[in-house]
Amino acid sequence: MQDNNQNPDAEDFLKNLPLQAEEIGFKRDEMVACRKCGRASAPNRLKCMYCGAALEIYADQTDKIKPNLRKLENWEQGFNLIYLPNDEQISAETTAQIAKLIGHEREFVQKILDARKPLPVLRCETEREAEILQNRLGETGLRTSVVSDEALAADAAPKRLRNLEFRDNYIFLTHFNTNEIEVINLEDLNLIVSGAIFQKAVESTEARKKGESKILDATETASDESLIDIYTAKNAIGFRILTKGFDFSCLGAEKGILARENIKKLAARLEVLAPTVQVVDDYLAVRNVLGEIWEVEQRTDSQGLKRPRFGKFDLSNVSTSNNLQQFTKYSRLQWRLLAR
Repeated sequence: MQDNNQNPDAEDFLKNLPLQAEEIGFKRDEMVACRKCGRASAPNRLKCMYCGAALEIYADQTDKIKPNLRKLENWEQGFNLIYLPNDEQISAETTAQIAKLIGHEREFVQKILDARKPLPVLRCETEREAEILQNRLGETGLRTSVVSDEALAADAAPKRLRNLEFRDNYIFLTHFNTNEIEVINLEDLNLIVSGAIFQKAVESTEARKKGESKILDATETASDESLIDIYTAKNAIGFRILTKGFDFSCLGAEKGILARENIKKLAARLEVLAPTVQVVDDYLAVRNVLGEIWEVEQRTDSQGLKRPRFGKFDLSNVSTSNNLQQFTKYSRLQWRLLAR
């Protein structure tokens, strides 16, 4: 008996079908050879997929590059795309396109646009990656500048001051740790950045049993401290005045009881004495938006084992967070924007 399921025409048709309907990879002549290891990588990569070395990318290849939008750790040295406000209006459709390009929610991009201030929109791993994204964002109408973490130098804190004294057209600055006195001309003072440092610590005790942990007790403490950074046109490191440990006697009769008020008075005095100085006092208003790109520092330190009772041991930890590096980056960014 003949098998009705067999169809010679159908078998020939299936045999002649291509293995794939379209090219899903890159052709051999499109691949990019790594100068370090010699192996070929896809032309949409910035780094060799084998050894991690930077690939040589030509101008006509940049449209194929797929940027790596991973979130960098605080300790990594990256390159920041800084939004530069202009008069051009950006539509809701374009806002969504920008959000897709940088890998963020549309609401975050809208907050950046609404702030109308230079703010970071993305932190990239390499300068080449940042430049490619800068060009793509420019096509949408979003104007940006690339600023490296190295240039912001958040690890190099401004020189902390203990005191300052006004004499004629000069300010005598006393360094906090060394008591060294530095003199600057009031005419050279070009920037004052004000803000606050917020610190939080959570001490917890947990019990561990059969691979599981249970929080037994937790104590949270928080503090904040006002500060100002001052810069001259030629000094990118700057000077820092904290409310704690600073002698406000330079205010004379204006000196009050509360250090928080005294630091505001000092900033106002500097602004009056140096009329060409630029004052930036919006850090507190934008810090939540900044936190999307420049996260606050967080760390957890073990305090070791505690013995609350005989035969029992609990583990104690202290988790801390502060925005010191975030504020320093923002402060240094203002100096760089002013120096452009």
